[in-house]
Amino acid sequence: MSPSVPAELTGLWRRELITAPGLRDDATRVFWLQTRSWYVDIRVPADRPAAGGRSSLAAFSAAELLQLARVEGFAGQLSVANGACAWRRDLDHQPPAPTPDEGRYTLDGDVMIEDGVHLDYRETWRRQPASAEPLLAFRLEEQDDPRGGHGLMVVGGRHLLEFVSRPGPALSAGASLADLVAAELGQGRRPAAEALLSTRIRYATAAGDGRWSVALSSLPWLEGAPMWSAGAARFDSEAGVLEIADGEASARWRLLDASPGADGGCVTGAG
Repeated sequence: MSPSVPAELTGLWRRELITAPGLRDDATRVFWLQTRSWYVDIRVPADRPAAGGRSSLAAFSAAELLQLARVEGFAGQLSVANGACAWRRDLDHQPPAPTPDEGRYTLDGDVMIEDGVHLDYRETWRRQPASAEPLLAFRLEEQDDPRGGHGLMVVGGRHLLEFVSRPGPALSAGASLADLVAAELGQGRRPAAEALLSTRIRYATAAGDGRWSVALSSLPWLEGAPMWSAGAARFDSEAGVLEIADGEASARWRLLDASPGADGGCVTGAG
């Protein structure tokens, strides 16, 4: 695939601030990793419940499930034209927004200012070190995913963002995810509420030995854990497939795009 995103916009971006009428937020943890076309974005409120030794949604209270429903994340392709970005959301943890995700941008070194096109907001982003190269994007081979979901994974240098959707069809526009979870809880359908929250979004960084550790996730108990066990990942360069053989986390990811000279094997880490 030929690149459609200017190199000045690629890499990992951390949001430092968003302002809008009645809103100023510099606490939500937001990361957007952009390759030459594909991207993944994760947004975790500062007051999201911590894992606290728990390892499944079943261990969280109903009130905590509603807090977890405020996590945002989406993935797809970015197009850039005339100083404006348009984020196509192929995958979205929340129901679809009523307006397109588009913003005008200005750059000053590694700082980007984004002003909304359809909504009145301003975001300040800062590009993170060690995220420029290599750039890779993978799509989950759906028939090999035991969860039955769709997925996209992007890599920028020593940073990685993965999005694996909840099983089942995408949510319809209208109510927020928190509203949908509240409705299921109100009807006594706790398993359905948990299923709505089962999207797995993970932001990970690579250590010196190449192993990936999860720094932030839509599922709190995954934070601090390895992306996969040592030796579980293998890249088949001829087929262009990254194979993860790690029990329930086993999956196959097909390479969509790579920057010149990038090798999919850099994702496998040590082992």
